[in-house]
Amino acid sequence: MLVEPAALELLASLADGDALLDAAIKAAASKNAFLVTHAAVDQLLSAKASEKKTVQIVVEHASFRAPAAEMNPDIKLDVNRDITDKSRCTGTIENFRDYFRDRFARYKRLFHELPSQIPLQPIARVRTATDPHLRVIGMVANIRGTRKADLLIEIDDEEDTLPCFVGARDKALFDKAKEVLLDEVVCFEGRMYNSLFIVKDVQWPGIPFRQKRVADTDACVALLSDLHVGSKFFMQENFERFIRFLNGDTDDKKTAENIKYVVIAGDVVDGIGVYPSQEKQLVTKDIYEQYKLFGELAKKIPDYIEVVISPGNHDAVRTAEPQPRLPAEFTQDLEDYPNMHFVGNPAWIEIHGVKFLIYHGTSLDTLIPALPSLGAGYEFPEKVGIEMLKHRHLAPIYGEKPLVPEKRDYMIIEEAPDVFHFGHVHKNGYADYRGTSVINSGTWQSRTDYQIRLGHHPSPCLLPVYSLRSGTTKILNFS
Repeated sequence: MLVEPAALELLASLADGDALLDAAIKAAASKNAFLVTHAAVDQLLSAKASEKKTVQIVVEHASFRAPAAEMNPDIKLDVNRDITDKSRCTGTIENFRDYFRDRFARYKRLFHELPSQIPLQPIARVRTATDPHLRVIGMVANIRGTRKADLLIEIDDEEDTLPCFVGARDKALFDKAKEVLLDEVVCFEGRMYNSLFIVKDVQWPGIPFRQKRVADTDACVALLSDLHVGSKFFMQENFERFIRFLNGDTDDKKTAENIKYVVIAGDVVDGIGVYPSQEKQLVTKDIYEQYKLFGELAKKIPDYIEVVISPGNHDAVRTAEPQPRLPAEFTQDLEDYPNMHFVGNPAWIEIHGVKFLIYHGTSLDTLIPALPSLGAGYEFPEKVGIEMLKHRHLAPIYGEKPLVPEKRDYMIIEEAPDVFHFGHVHKNGYADYRGTSVINSGTWQSRTDYQIRLGHHPSPCLLPVYSLRSGTTKILNFS
């Protein structure tokens, strides 16, 4: 029996690929066919996915009473930093003006907090200054190379524009300057030469070194993202194993019994029309049905566990960021559950005094190609998270991905979070950076045809569990 290369590649990306191959060979043999095609494997996947729609999870609650059930929840949702019910943008010139003014003003405060013996000065004053040690901030309006392969970066402030020169001969400085992004606010140190500012150093706000904040509780937080319920690549059996784990059906009861919180960073469903030919890979093309399937799974989470749900680019909200919470018309099955909390994207929450920044991560698709240091960013998403913290912005480049020019720039990282949790790229990643735990929680979807074409290698069903007492992350494998 022959197998198409495309079919082999699809089978290799699936956890149950061997079993599906056997089934495909039997199906082909029954039709006197000599070739297992990609379409045949796809058809088997669809049939299997349709069966999943009616699977019932049987959970025994009575036999397991976790210590977390006796813990009082301590969770605060920061509504002031959540766009939900606050979007007033109509796309006018004034909206854009106010948006960028807000971005500049708040960055200005961040840079003033940085220790330096050189005072910050506005561009107008720098232009006429003769001091050899100057410091200026501005929003990056343009970046271009010169004929001699040097860099010319144009920055603006509220009143003026300044062309800034970075010479290629100083390789360390030149490489650093190549990390400057359009539309972000950056600080340069240097001197004036005629009408050019000669850059001697590049600074970003960054986050300060600090001791990791912990809490006096054994409560733990399970971090998830990118479930993609409704896709035939959603690994439902594995996710059901996770649900049973939360309900005590596990050998690792010590971990399960202390999980008091579940935080989901977007893409709870696969959505419709998100990428080309997506409809061929859906269990159901009804978006309401997709959320109903998700709701049936979420209801099986023990009611003593507080669940925080944020949207992503596959969810039924506007694609432009910041995104409001999931509309109640899609989550009506869960609205009456007091332990279910819906927030926007991004969102800030505080759990037992530990501050979490939740962001789906759509801007990673823009940042990875824009920053030379992130060549392998899809394989190591934690490195992208660290860069966001350095630049103090979740999506600094305007226009690459849709951003709404609200009066306030909700994408600025105003303070250093204790935990930065994001997803989107379907690849787990973890790092500690200056007292912040940077965590990408991967996915619960197997490798799709689209990801194969892009060359992405997901790490499905790896669950990060964050200990509030120790500030450490444990990884549970449900694959």
